[in-house]
Amino acid sequence: MSSSSLGERVFLVTGGGGAIGQPIVRAFVAAGGRVAVVERKPDVASIEKAGAFPVAADLSTAEGAEAMVRETLGKFGRIDGLIHTIGGFAMGKVHEADVATYERMFDLNVRTLFLAIRAVMPAFLAQKSGFVCGFASLPAWTGSAPGSGLYGAAKSAVATMLRSLDGDLAGTDIGVSIVFPMGAVDTPANRKDMPGADPSRWIDPEEIAQSILFAATRSPRGRITELPISPPRA
Repeated sequence: MSSSSLGERVFLVTGGGGAIGQPIVRAFVAAGGRVAVVERKPDVASIEKAGAFPVAADLSTAEGAEAMVRETLGKFGRIDGLIHTIGGFAMGKVHEADVATYERMFDLNVRTLFLAIRAVMPAFLAQKSGFVCGFASLPAWTGSAPGSGLYGAAKSAVATMLRSLDGDLAGTDIGVSIVFPMGAVDTPANRKDMPGADPSRWIDPEEIAQSILFAATRSPRGRITELPISPPRA
């Protein structure tokens, strides 16, 4: 399958209303895919305007993840891919962090991904094909995150879980890809938090979207399992 056409395959994009999720939705719709945008409280009008299908689900619970799959199957009859963008970031040294921050980092970054994978995998296994994509980080690539250790630990857990899933799925045509943004991504939140920085030196979310689209359209004979995406050279 070429990278220009998805052949009306169905993709779940969790957090699809966010600054990273929206370009992914646009890219997959433009490539002919049918996209379900999953949010706790989806902006129905804007999602439908983008040519996608809104799904309201809380992925911090098993029930919410199962409802996401059930509603999408009810609408489209199949699911071909899960692109999970939900996550969270926190600064702080490990020994100074509180329990609430620990729980928030692992709930947002790891728990939601685990529950989404567990919910969607029966459909993938039944049709013997599928695609799972999740977001790790630069600290997950390097193995160190001084000043944001809990975030780094959670994203490292994401990478390990997805690598392990890829091994668990040996003998199937279900692809697994891990996105590693290797620097700051140009989002409104980052522009607000770093007003003195030059966002033209950050990673463009549109490029992330196109990279994921490319990975999602590879055949089993040319799988792309890890996507380190770098900002411009200094």
